[in-house]
Parts: sequence; structure tokens; C-alpha cells
Amino acid sequence: MSRLFCLCLMLVVCLVAVSESKPQEPNKEHVADMANECKAETGATDEDLELMMKHEPSENKEGKCLRACMMKKFQITEEDGKLNIEHTLGMLKVMAEHAEDKDEVLAEIVDTCAASEVPDDHCESAAAYQMCIFEHMQEHGIPLREEH
Repeated sequence: MSRLFCLCLMLVVCLVAVSESKPQEPNKEHVADMANECKAETGATDEDLELMMKHEPSENKEGKCLRACMMKKFQITEEDGKLNIEHTLGMLKVMAEHAEDKDEVLAEIVDTCAASEVPDDHCESAAAYQMCIFEHMQEHGIPLREEH
């Protein structure tokens, strides 16, 4: 659960940084509650959480829906399931190693993935967006930070 908390906290920090409004600083309990809500809403297992944390694809519906739920709660995707470009770019700037040198490439990755054809199903589209982003990061030689 601590790895999930780190991911959630990182996403919240990112959202605070890119948000025009000034949301309340979330506390550890709030982030953990959101993660537990998503797990309960989707029927996801601890294994599904672990796969999400390792950025490995889920083969089951629950794991994909867990990703969709977390992405919506942290405004990475909109309610319609589409990628929120601004928040996703902010998240990548937090997650990517040496992101300060990669602004243009990260923006290109987000734009490319946002424009990609994804399924209408929000669970499937969340998984597709995540894979698109990580595959493009790999192609550009941009690793994720180790701390998250």
C-alpha cells in the first residue's frame, strides 16, 4: 500500500502544481481512501494494484478499471474518459527522470497519446493511454524516476 500511496501522492502533487485553482492539500488518509474507493468500486485485487504500481499492463477488467478510476480521481482523464493533456503533462514532468530537459518531448508524447484512437470503454481507454505514454517514453529513452 505504501507504493500506491507514493503514486497517489505524486499525482496529487502534480495536480496541485498544474491546477489553476488552489485545492486543499490532501492528507495521507485522503489519498489512501481514494485508492481504497477505487479498489472497492472496481473489484480490483492487491495484485492489480501491484501491476499498476509497476506500470505493467493488466489483463483483467478489474485492473484496467482500477487505473481508470485512479486516473479520473486525479484528473489525468476527464469524466468522458479522454486524456486531460495539461494534467497528464504535469504528471509526466513529476514522474520522468530528468524531465526538466524533456519538456518538448513530453508534450509531444502527451499530444500523440491524446490524439490516438482508444476504445470507448473507459477502463480499456485508460489502459491504452497508459501503455501509449510509457511506450513513447521508452522510445525516447525517458525513464521513470525510481522514487515513486
